[in-house]
Amino acid sequence: MDRALPKYVALTFDDGPSAYTAYILDILKRYNIPATFFVVGSEVKKFLNLIRRIDTEKHVIGNHTWNHPDITTLSQNELWEEINSTNIQIRKIIVHSPNLFRPPYSSINDKTAADIGKFGMTSVLWNIDSQDWHEKSPFAIHQHIIKNLKNNNLIIMHDGDQYGSGPRDQTVTSLIKIIKYLIKNNYCFITVPEFHQLAYKIEKCS
Repeated sequence: MDRALPKYVALTFDDGPSAYTAYILDILKRYNIPATFFVVGSEVKKFLNLIRRIDTEKHVIGNHTWNHPDITTLSQNELWEEINSTNIQIRKIIVHSPNLFRPPYSSINDKTAADIGKFGMTSVLWNIDSQDWHEKSPFAIHQHIIKNLKNNNLIIMHDGDQYGSGPRDQTVTSLIKIIKYLIKNNYCFITVPEFHQLAYKIEKCS
């Protein structure tokens, strides 16, 4: 009898840290779930203890620029400044800096992708958008994720509230139900680096 293929989920959170990040970390800790946080440098400066907590609790930190611009509008030097200044700020807090990068708005082209690689960073998109950036109902966020699940899932959610999406209450509220569903249906929770080892090249912006 063939054994069923493992089913993987990498939960990722963008635009933080913020006050909402602590609530998300509490939930992840309760269920022993690893996640990956793509943080914005200008927000990192405001929430040093949250960056320390994310690292201490064995989650992965990625770079999401300093000011959340559309990177396709930047020169190579401007892009380098956005990435490097964020890495420097993170390194001041937790000694090491990220090598994962997520472009704001999923806006990336061949030139910026090549530049990101030259900077020693790995670009990360996703294959399931939770839609929490515009959905105001936790139920709608939950349903959107559930109906789009695959065997290998790299899911984008948001813990930051400073870049047009407003409060993150709906994300926090939906997260427990999403995790419970995934546990019940035998999904294995992993970080983005683990995802790249186990299920590489299935991610796409959708």
